[in-house]
Amino acid sequence: MSDELAGLAPAQRAAAEALEGPVLIKAGPGSGKTRTITHRIAHGVRSGHFEESRTLAVTFTARAAAELHSRLAALGASGVAVRTFHSAALRQLRHFWPDVIGGGAPRIETDRAALLNQAAGRRLDAETSAELLTELDWMKARGLTAADYRGAGRVTRQDPAVVADLLGRYELAKSERGVMDFDDVLLVTVGLLDTRSDMREAVRRAFRWFTVDEYQDVSPLQQRLLDLWVGERRQLCVVGDPAQTIYQFAGADPSLLATFPARYPGATVVELPDTYRCAATIAAAANRLAEHIPGALRLRTVGDATGTTRLLQFPSEADEAAGVAAEVADLVAGGHPDVAILYRTHAQGRVLHDHLRRREIPFSTRGADRFFDRAEVKEACTRFRGAARMTPTEPAADVMAEVLLAMSYDPAPPDAPAARQRWESLAALAALFPPEVSAADGQTELDRRATDNEPPRPAGVALLTLHAAKGLEWDTVFIIGAVDGQLPSARAATPEARDEERRLMYVGVTRPRRRLIVTWPTANRSGPTTPSPYLTALGSGEAGAAPPPLAAPGVPAAEAVRGLAPARCRLCGRALVTGQERVLGRCYRCALPADETLLAALFAWRDRRAQEMGVPGHLVLTDVTLHAIAEQRPQTEEELAAIPGMRPDRMRDHGAVLLDLVRPPHPRP
Repeated sequence: MSDELAGLAPAQRAAAEALEGPVLIKAGPGSGKTRTITHRIAHGVRSGHFEESRTLAVTFTARAAAELHSRLAALGASGVAVRTFHSAALRQLRHFWPDVIGGGAPRIETDRAALLNQAAGRRLDAETSAELLTELDWMKARGLTAADYRGAGRVTRQDPAVVADLLGRYELAKSERGVMDFDDVLLVTVGLLDTRSDMREAVRRAFRWFTVDEYQDVSPLQQRLLDLWVGERRQLCVVGDPAQTIYQFAGADPSLLATFPARYPGATVVELPDTYRCAATIAAAANRLAEHIPGALRLRTVGDATGTTRLLQFPSEADEAAGVAAEVADLVAGGHPDVAILYRTHAQGRVLHDHLRRREIPFSTRGADRFFDRAEVKEACTRFRGAARMTPTEPAADVMAEVLLAMSYDPAPPDAPAARQRWESLAALAALFPPEVSAADGQTELDRRATDNEPPRPAGVALLTLHAAKGLEWDTVFIIGAVDGQLPSARAATPEARDEERRLMYVGVTRPRRRLIVTWPTANRSGPTTPSPYLTALGSGEAGAAPPPLAAPGVPAAEAVRGLAPARCRLCGRALVTGQERVLGRCYRCALPADETLLAALFAWRDRRAQEMGVPGHLVLTDVTLHAIAEQRPQTEEELAAIPGMRPDRMRDHGAVLLDLVRPPHPRP
């Protein structure tokens, strides 16, 4: 077996060895699909089946593209092109535009809300603007014009004729400004390649082997572009999950995944139902939820990690927010800070802010995608580069601290939502560099992250919508507000929309590794509520059944955890925020020298053990647990068991070997 395939599970290896297209990989949540497709591409390059420079991997977000590129580079396939649909189309458009049209391509207008305001002749409220932009996305993804939209049968709060008229004026506003938006990039590129055979053939000479990730989210327009790229050739591999189609409202067409084998006769189909993320109880809940999702894989948990699924009922939305904050405080104080709180709409998240602040629990409300495109991040990076050139040997953390001070950054988060978003960006930069990194090296690291779009992980508990959580994972996930009319949304007025709401819930349910907690209030501002119909699949009893109390009878949940302090760094006393800090028992500012010989021995042992067990290395022990062992050098079973990650089963299976590795000849400094 080649090095690229070492350590892959049998199903993953079967997918990676299927080098002759077309290939369909149906990958469940946490099944290691990114690992599978990157190893498949690297194996194809190494074996000579693929030409590295003519291989293109396409995904949907810059974050996902950066991860794919980083993993391919680690596997020795850095020459493979990894792009989003839009970035690939934009490159082709800019390349061909001077010859076809003349001059440079039009500017891409990113502020579509401003264009909508111009078209409407007034400033639209945020909700209306967001809804209209969704309709615009759907219209373009389907290849329709504003005139076509009138008869398309869309169900929205707005009159379709009014929406169509406004979208038509939006197109005129773009023409007046001489700009395009990102949707136009795909439309114009399709138009050029469709009408110009010379350009079409040029693209096909440039790229011959294609991989498309998240194929369940492809729109008809993106499929048309893909067809123009691929032509009559069959070197196409697509990866997707029928149960995770959650962008149909914006134009995605899930039938493209379902009909792939029919459209490509003789296609190899490989299923990856094994989940390395979700504990068995969570996978079982997800399977029950997915019984009504056509084509959904039946998940099988790999490993024996324990997990819990809980349903919590509260009298009101205010009680729900207080109770969830209390649960989070309990988790953080107990050494489990890797937490996300997910919800259907942004408004639900805002009620949690005050409760988390009162408990001094850090939280973030922004996803990490396009981190380096934010204005405040660009400014901080520019300032840091200038300061680093002046003082290259100073600690990068100190230089960044001075930069952020000049930008009026305060470690205490502000209350205002807009200011909070800016603060979260700067807070992530403030914690980016460990103390031993020089400013010169920090500049190199910052440039690399910006190029690869690899943002620092936001500190604290993540507060995100269910849509924004797709592709992410945490140890513990709360899904709040699980009432009918909110989850599923009351706006899901068609059977197709209701089906998509169930898939959205499935995405949320499959984000946690160990703990899933779903909550709902029995009443909200509109009166009594009805529990979400999805709760029956998630609990052992009827939906809406009262859960075990959060605290002792008669004691409010908020009082039950009052006074519990967050875990502290064992060296400086600073509060520990991230899961990695909690495992290490110290903050990143207090880096400790690790015995490199011992650390290498620990990693070598884990690699051997993982190969023996036929599982990925992190299922034996995570990198951060190995680092904690190398730093703390436990000498007894009690000391080793005290390190987070060393569960009883791992102590039983690996404890003696680990202690033998740690003990002399690796002396304490």
